[in-house]
Amino acid sequence: MSYSQPIAAAQDNHRFHDLGGWQDYVNQHFPALEMASRTTAGFQAQARSCALGDYTLTHIGSAASDVDRTPALTRRANAGFLKVMWQLSGQLELNQDRRSVCLTAGRATLCDTTRPYRIRLSDGAHLAVLLIPYDVDNRLPRYAERVSATELTDMPTMQAALGAITALARSRPAPNDPGISDVMQGVGTMLAATFARAAERDECGLDTQRIGRAEHFIATHMASSDLTPDRLAAALCVSRRTLYGLLARHGTTPARLITETRLSHARDALAHDPGASQSITDIALAHGFADSARFSHAFKDRFGAAPSVWRTRHAGS
Repeated sequence: MSYSQPIAAAQDNHRFHDLGGWQDYVNQHFPALEMASRTTAGFQAQARSCALGDYTLTHIGSAASDVDRTPALTRRANAGFLKVMWQLSGQLELNQDRRSVCLTAGRATLCDTTRPYRIRLSDGAHLAVLLIPYDVDNRLPRYAERVSATELTDMPTMQAALGAITALARSRPAPNDPGISDVMQGVGTMLAATFARAAERDECGLDTQRIGRAEHFIATHMASSDLTPDRLAAALCVSRRTLYGLLARHGTTPARLITETRLSHARDALAHDPGASQSITDIALAHGFADSARFSHAFKDRFGAAPSVWRTRHAGS
């Protein structure tokens, strides 16, 4: 599948035969960038741009080049934008926030101009770029932080959004045409839904990482008498409320996760001690339980047998 071809009629159409002129144009129409050519032939680029209310759609064709939004340039910025990019031909590699995505024709991604990023374009690359100001939707910064430099895989929605924007630009509407607001409101809704779904998938991955870190911290501090939800939250660099919310999404609580992790490691200790070289009390204390009675009660509730019985049953297994 490929996206729409460049808009045939646009309000701003330019061709460039040197990198300097191209960079000047880009920096006048986009948040400032540093650019470098990678072509051995003469550099060429073209841009067809159309303002659509608060948004700007630009179709770009470029020779092989590198584009950098440097830390110095981001510090000088006084406004934030999202750049949604649809790859039409050639390849684009985007790096931001320690993530990287490589787009071929028919793929889409986004980046955030408030943080550094780098784009590497292949020779003859062609893409459509929608520039969206942050103040269009206050959810944009949160989405961008989660999904910048990742592939937006909701292809039907992304294709529909680009098709609607391209059709609007081809109609060459007057700046005050009410149709612009109607179309872009619908496009904004489609894109926001796509970003939200992508952010939700990312949140699931982040949850898994955080829970893994929580389990590791409990496992390495399980004998501590002060292993509390507050200490666990501090170890994960999150608030107590965030910790409870994180675990609630996975059907547990901090106290339950601490107890479950302690019991799991205590069970492993019993399995590796079939000769009973350690007493049940020793194992209980080593895994953070105040006494063997509480440990035995919790262990039986969790695994269906007292620790001593479980060890006998699993000796040599």
